[in-house]
Amino acid sequence: MKVIKVLVGAVVFSGLALFGLKFYTQDATGELPAVIDQLNPLVTKGEVYVKTKQPDEVNSFGTAKYIQKAVDANGNEREIEFNGLSVLKKDRYLRLTNKGAHVETYEEISKEEVPKEALAIIG
Repeated sequence: MKVIKVLVGAVVFSGLALFGLKFYTQDATGELPAVIDQLNPLVTKGEVYVKTKQPDEVNSFGTAKYIQKAVDANGNEREIEFNGLSVLKKDRYLRLTNKGAHVETYEEISKEEVPKEALAIIG
């Protein structure tokens, strides 16, 4: 009986921790929220859209870091951080595949492929 109580307590604690972490990382950017969202099964995958700008930082290897506003197909905004393998061309549209703050991939798309609600926000 004591083992069941411990197991139920561990499951309840784990569930509460996952929900708490999901809300903690909801509008956060950076490496730690990205790792938490990548591992959290409660965070869903999605796509967000950005219009490229000048990088916020470029390291000695030429990897560019961007922190900017991203918008999903419904017009919901969030700030997102991602790295380009090199400096990306300015004023291009990207579709980012993400899981919360974790960006898995990005691809350049045409302006016509950006949903109207997202395009109205990112220009």
